[in-house]
Amino acid sequence: MKPVSASSTCPKRFPSRVADGAGLLAVLAIALFARFHAITVPVIWYDEAYSILLAEGSPTSIWATTARDVHPPLYYALLHFWMLLFGNGVLSARSLSALADVGTLLLCMKLMSLVATRRAIWIAALLLALLPISVRYSQEVRMYTLLGFWLMGATVALVCWVRAADQKRYPVFYVLLMTAAFYTHYFAALGVLVHWLFWWLERKAQGTVPVRAWILANSAIVVLYLPWIPLLIRQLLRMDGLEWIPPLTWRTVLTFVWQLVVMEGSASDLWRMTPLVLIIVCAAAVLLKARNERPFSVLLVGYFFVPVLTVFLVSLIVPVFNARYLVFAATALPLIVALALDTWGQRHAALAAVALVFIVWAEVHGLSAVYAQTDEMNGTSIRKDARLDAVVAGLGREVRPGDEIIVDNLYWYLPFTYYNSTGIQPRLYVFKAPTGTLWGTAEYGGWALIPRHLHSIFFNDFSTLKLNARRVWWVTGYARPEHDALFPKHWKQAQTLREGDSEARLFILEDAPTPEVGAQTRPTQPPLH
Repeated sequence: MKPVSASSTCPKRFPSRVADGAGLLAVLAIALFARFHAITVPVIWYDEAYSILLAEGSPTSIWATTARDVHPPLYYALLHFWMLLFGNGVLSARSLSALADVGTLLLCMKLMSLVATRRAIWIAALLLALLPISVRYSQEVRMYTLLGFWLMGATVALVCWVRAADQKRYPVFYVLLMTAAFYTHYFAALGVLVHWLFWWLERKAQGTVPVRAWILANSAIVVLYLPWIPLLIRQLLRMDGLEWIPPLTWRTVLTFVWQLVVMEGSASDLWRMTPLVLIIVCAAAVLLKARNERPFSVLLVGYFFVPVLTVFLVSLIVPVFNARYLVFAATALPLIVALALDTWGQRHAALAAVALVFIVWAEVHGLSAVYAQTDEMNGTSIRKDARLDAVVAGLGREVRPGDEIIVDNLYWYLPFTYYNSTGIQPRLYVFKAPTGTLWGTAEYGGWALIPRHLHSIFFNDFSTLKLNARRVWWVTGYARPEHDALFPKHWKQAQTLREGDSEARLFILEDAPTPEVGAQTRPTQPPLH
């Protein structure tokens, strides 16, 4: 590692030579192609539908509704304005995440230009452009790549602040970027741990950023975050929305790096642990190489290991260990590997080149898993197999005026609402909890997206269901034979639309009254989105 001298000012421009300019264009082309290739193929699933439907509301409603979920509001607010400009189509909605991740790549290159050699910069750039976990969540309408953008931007601002403490703009940038990160996802706190560790080590080494300035900057972040803190406390007290995360196992931890890079395969657990061993070796090489530059080495190594280890320890109490929450930390993996290969390449250039080719091959293998939708991430199988978009499209061709639509489960209701163009407000089948109350009456999470005046669409008992329509469509994302026992005997199935695991079943109600000509059986509501 060869950092820029302390007398240098920041930011330092990227090298202006033709070769470097061409290299930058090539890296951007690779990164954009990797992130936009097949970006519209996966179906919008529950989490993405939640993001889009929420973002279609006003900023005020976004703030209030997100307070009843498990995340802060900034991503949804930005998505709101993004969709005002570019629409709510699959490509436009997902492109915000994709472009945020490309921005993170550029920020990583900037960070490397401040602390490493040019060779390390370009190795890191290539590996970042192909990093499978980044590509995977670049193609999802969620906040994980945006969090990575804010945190990497804050890290660059912090290093610039250390390099040029007399420049007042860098602490301002740091405060704003960290505040944005906290308003995007609560795991921004893990970035704070990394930054405090770096500042403490740097203060012991040189003391460029005084204690008073550092405390003042962090206090400013807290002050800017004060409007959300009461809502954060309310979310923490409710402790809902994390029950889907399985308890932590040693297998999950030891194969975590494999999950980020290779992503899938039938390899044994021993082989899957190899990437973790290799990244530990690379991290050790980075830390041992530059003893006099220890703060910067720790910053880059700690950017991955501190969040992962912290989440591991927390998960021993409350399970929160999940790859998508640590996408921002995974961006440090190419930086660590690039620094290690750069160090080894000074003595064993051929060996380092072979290692680089092997790593690129592993990433390409991981990308193939992303595009084939076999990457083992949360929601991937649903995005691949639950072809609810095709079913809703077929329903739009087959539905008639006066038809009723019933969607089984909120999990499918939100994606159905996103794709629904029939003009019919669907009903929602819910079930009773053991307490006897209807699931969803607490009005948080996805339930908060259903306005109160539409709560009459909920039902859980067919014997009390009053329908004037003769034709009823039952829509579900997973066809389940046990549903047959639910339907009343006078419901006669007449047609089935099926794509993948999703289906819409048409039932004719034999003894239902015929609607009057010209009369609507129910007030037709516009789609919720």
